[in-house]
Amino acid sequence: MMRILGVDVGTTSMKMGVFDEQGDTVVLVRQFARDYPVNTYNDGLFSDIEPSKWQQAFIAGCKALEDLLAGVDVVALSGTTPGFTAMDAQGEPLHPAILMLDQRSRQQARRIIDTVGMKTLLAETANMPVAGGCSLASLLWIQENLPEVYRKTAVFGHSNTFMARWLTGAFAIDPSSASLSALYNTVRNDGSWNREIAGAFGISPERLPAVMAAHESPGRLRSELASRLGLTREPAVVIGGNDAVLAAYSLGIEEPGETMNINGTCEITLVCLPRCYPSLNYNIRCHAVPGRWLTLYVMNALGVAYEWFRRLFCGEMTFETFYGSFLPDAVDGWLERESGVIYVPYLMGSRYSLEPLKAEFRGMTQESSREELLAALVRGLCLYQREHLKEIALSIPLKEEIRVTGGALNPSLIRAKGRWMRECRYVFEEQSSLKGAALLGRKHLRSIAGPNTPAGNASRAGSE
Repeated sequence: MMRILGVDVGTTSMKMGVFDEQGDTVVLVRQFARDYPVNTYNDGLFSDIEPSKWQQAFIAGCKALEDLLAGVDVVALSGTTPGFTAMDAQGEPLHPAILMLDQRSRQQARRIIDTVGMKTLLAETANMPVAGGCSLASLLWIQENLPEVYRKTAVFGHSNTFMARWLTGAFAIDPSSASLSALYNTVRNDGSWNREIAGAFGISPERLPAVMAAHESPGRLRSELASRLGLTREPAVVIGGNDAVLAAYSLGIEEPGETMNINGTCEITLVCLPRCYPSLNYNIRCHAVPGRWLTLYVMNALGVAYEWFRRLFCGEMTFETFYGSFLPDAVDGWLERESGVIYVPYLMGSRYSLEPLKAEFRGMTQESSREELLAALVRGLCLYQREHLKEIALSIPLKEEIRVTGGALNPSLIRAKGRWMRECRYVFEEQSSLKGAALLGRKHLRSIAGPNTPAGNASRAGSE
């Protein structure tokens, strides 16, 4: 039986889980989680984190799970992307890792578009450069504002690049993480960096990590680190991929038209594609499944928007009252009623605009109630996701089922999605980027076992 340690480097917390193989899947034995603060400053435009917090959380997780680690055959990574990190030759970070919420590089994003051209960017990288989500924009910001850091940097990478270097001594990245960098050939997805775009900004591809498939490994856990962490073996470390992509992978989203809708702090809709259909209106990431891509359509504030409304309009209510009765009653009460109130949903901006978009309520009168406002907020969020599904449906037929998941969800909100987002069947399922990473670890062990090796010996083959 295989034993896998999954590691999910999240934006605000790390989750780690020990999984055992069971039939064609993996089951969680025990999980650990550790929150860490991110740095938000300069009027909220800068958002980053010290990678040492990732290391500290990993060490704490190994301590909490130490009685299960002796039998671990493989460590598999999932991560927030970009978590853009400038590292020296030894893998030491030279600056805090820049997170997806960061907005410091708007001018650099515009410079990329003006230099390369949007047509070329979409045809090659499949994505429009934006601040925070585009690695090249952050890289150029460092180049222009921190020249000493830029000069000392040996490799620019993402969160899984940093973790892989620390754990194994090798720099690496996977296609799903590299997809939004504006430097990767996302449309071809052939493991290559785009030398023409890199050259246009004087960037040597040697300063970028090696690209490998999500289930592949840059090396084994370094012996001195394994000993320090209480692992008796030196398991392979699988590079893994973007957390949203691995969440889809955990649910088996791999056929064209299959759709997943994640409801958490933010809302993400992913549609599986047989090939790239680039657009200015959404992102595309390479899937962990060969020959597949995933749209990534994000609303930055979903759960955040609900909490904002609760604090501002319903401060006298308890958390339980607001989510248990007030929100469901407000949504159900306006599902079939006409309302002139419109909510523009950009409470935390937009990932698909170079301009700082903001939220609005429109069409209010003195008779507008807070119930109507809350229903309008929910409707506005649903209509935002509806536009993405309508656009994708012009290219491929969508399945008549959407897998919905996440903590910011209840039956009334699912009914709202059926009314305002898309009329189809909604199936709630628990997804997990942590489980997605573990499944990639399992795939790695089976891939190296060889066709003539019994499945039961795969774990031994992975630890020899």
